[in-house]
Amino acid sequence: MLLETFNKLYEHRSEKGDQWRIPKLINGQILGDCEDYSLGVLYYVLAEKSLFKFWWLLLSKAKIHYVTNNDGGHAVLRFNDMYIDNWTQEWVSKQHMESLGHKFHRVWFLSFQVFVKMFFTKLRNSF
Repeated sequence: MLLETFNKLYEHRSEKGDQWRIPKLINGQILGDCEDYSLGVLYYVLAEKSLFKFWWLLLSKAKIHYVTNNDGGHAVLRFNDMYIDNWTQEWVSKQHMESLGHKFHRVWFLSFQVFVKMFFTKLRNSF
């Protein structure tokens, strides 16, 4: 899927609590918040809907960064030294992200952390 197509389907929706999941395409829409946007771009656009490629990219080239801004915590996807989030909806430089008020922290979510967050979201939603 092209990024342009993904962006047309995506609609921001705030969630209660920490919900890490690959957002589903339902009725022509992809709903979610910042981490859903990052995971969605990684899965639909970069990994071309392949879970194997999704995890391979997360282990090798892609990182989800934790940033803060005036609104609190936020997730930003980095791939090949370019960054994207649900605010920009396009690949931009780190400097551009910082100009939006994003303060990058030394810590990013490791692939294992993303897996654990996604696992516990799945577990929590199954009850």
